[in-house]
Amino acid sequence: MSAAQTAQAKAQAEEAAKAALAKKREEAALAAKLEADRRDVPPGIAEIEEIIRARMEAERKPPVKLYAAIHKAQAKIETVRKNGENPHFKSKYATLDEVWETVRKAVNEAGLIVFCTIEPSGDGKARLTTHVAEIESGEEIACSFPIVAQATGPQAIGSAMTYARRYTLTALLEIVTGDGADDDGEAATNHNTPTNSQTKNPSAKAAADALGF
Repeated sequence: MSAAQTAQAKAQAEEAAKAALAKKREEAALAAKLEADRRDVPPGIAEIEEIIRARMEAERKPPVKLYAAIHKAQAKIETVRKNGENPHFKSKYATLDEVWETVRKAVNEAGLIVFCTIEPSGDGKARLTTHVAEIESGEEIACSFPIVAQATGPQAIGSAMTYARRYTLTALLEIVTGDGADDDGEAATNHNTPTNSQTKNPSAKAAADALGF
């Protein structure tokens, strides 16, 4: 190969290399633009489905730390004595004060927190929800109960709230009461002398029986 042919071949090789490099730069620029555009566009269907799938998977995961903490607390909770008396039905019951005093230390030592929330129930009334949560993980369980006061006034409403707090707490922690200032929902019930229409109204009696009045 002559010197002229060698020079020509070298020049062609250099041009090919430059063209390949330019093509790679163009492809890289296009890829960068597509990535930037993708970030500016809302998630697609596939991404949304993946997010939903991940959340559902997290919700299905059992709250093992919460279960372990409740188990630890239950091992130390003794039977709650019935220290209150319902004068209307002449029956004994465990007051909210007695229930909480019995479980408080065990609950705290197990790393649990107990709190209540109140929200509308959709029927014009309110619903109280008691939450038991494991402090470190945030895992929680909850139990709701309607606030039903059959008499008017703040005392009746407060009595119904106390009743709801007591029953939801004992339900969540599987607390057992035994024979041994909550009034067992007494103030939430109107015990005035009933009229004939009241005594003949089975629905009113059923509502009172459902609350244990």
